[in-house]
This record gives sequence, structure tokens and C-alpha cells, in this order.
Amino acid sequence: MVLLFSGCAGPEAITEFPKARIDYRALIDTLAARDQLIESVMGRVSVKVETPTLETRFSADYYFAAPDSFRANIRGILGTRPGALVSIGDSVAAYFPAKETLFVAVGEPEETNPVLGLKMGFGGVVRALIGLTGTGFDYDSIVGFQEQAGIYSLTFTRGDELVHFEVLPSEWVISSMQLFTIDQEALQDVGYYDFVQRGEMVRPSRIVITNPIRGETVNITIEKEIINQPLPDGLFKLPVPEDVAIWKLI
Repeated sequence: MVLLFSGCAGPEAITEFPKARIDYRALIDTLAARDQLIESVMGRVSVKVETPTLETRFSADYYFAAPDSFRANIRGILGTRPGALVSIGDSVAAYFPAKETLFVAVGEPEETNPVLGLKMGFGGVVRALIGLTGTGFDYDSIVGFQEQAGIYSLTFTRGDELVHFEVLPSEWVISSMQLFTIDQEALQDVGYYDFVQRGEMVRPSRIVITNPIRGETVNITIEKEIINQPLPDGLFKLPVPEDVAIWKLI
């Protein structure tokens, strides 16, 4: 399955985010409303994964359907023939014909991602790629809110962790999301850069996900992206031969 972008005009770069006033309740409601606006996404990315011991690059066409269905047709990893990865939440199956192997993973969000090494399940990686704030915070969980130099900061508790958002005004898009322990030890950082206008939405063109403890970084460049267009039927099914080897991702 190949993603086609014929006739797509180049996006307009966004370089300024004029100051705007908002209180923390309205900001929470606005972020939740923006999540709801995204029903489907299809795009093309190039990915670079760097760890202290290795560096990997690959590209993928990807498809997302709310709330948490995701598919990536991957090139340049585990062989030259394209592979396909399908995830629903944090359950994942990836089939690479070149290896005649089906890789599967079922994990909780707080577990280390078996592929990227991040302290982030596949559902978290998908939310980071699509730019969703996700659920799990409300007015009562807010422990910090301020505006400085035109950027809003919002910190809330989630279980035994702290989540910190930085939000650009006027368009109310997230420029970073950081995860800390209650003792403020950094666990994860997601940064959004190079914003562009895609249709009626402002979207990032580059995403950097970092695990500061493990020294691992995932650099994602979004080359093309289409929002809220119909997706092909059967997209999130992954047909594989019956006699393939099955490996659990660890």
C-alpha cells in the first residue's frame, strides 16, 4: 500500500505566534478540543534513532484513525523489502516479509518501548507523532500554570509523575511535552519544531523525542501530511502467511 500525495501544495511556514490571553481552564478545554478535531492523519516521515551504541534510519508512510489506530509502512529497517506495523493502543504487530517474521508486542504505557527504547508505549509514540495531548489530566490535577515570553506552561500530576506542556499562543499548539518523576527527575522530552499551516491546522514538521536517562533520541521529520481525509478500508488489518515465525518484541 503506497501513500500518494499528487496535487498537494507545499505548506506555509508559521514563524510567529502572537500573544493571546487565556486562563488554565480555557487552555485545557482548548487542548482537548484540538485533539477532537483530528479524526484521521496520513503522512510520510523519515526517522533517525540515535543511542549511545548505534544509529538507525528509516522512512515510513503512516496512517492514523482516532482514537488510537495506527499503521506504518516501513522502509529501510530489517531488510530492503517494506514492512508493515499496525498498532491499536499499545498492542503492536509488525510483519517484515524479508525476514518472514511477525513481531508482536503488548505493553503498558509506562514500560520501555521495545523498538525505540523510550519510556513510552506505542500509544504514546503515536500520540507524540500525531501531536495529541491525550487524556489523563483535569482541572484538579494542575500544579503549575504560567505565561512567560508569550509561551504558556502547564504542569499537572499523572499518578506518581509530573507532565509539563509548553503551549504556543494564538494557535494553541504544543511546542514541548516533558515527563518527570515527582522528584523532578527528567524521564522523557518531546519537542515540536518548524510549524507549518496544513489546511486549517498548524502542525509541526519536526519532532524530537528524547530519553535523557538512556541517552536515546528519535528525530522525526514529517515530509508530507494530510489531515481528516478518508482512509482506505481494511487499513488496520495485517494479513500475514500462516507459517511465519512469531517473535515477541523485548
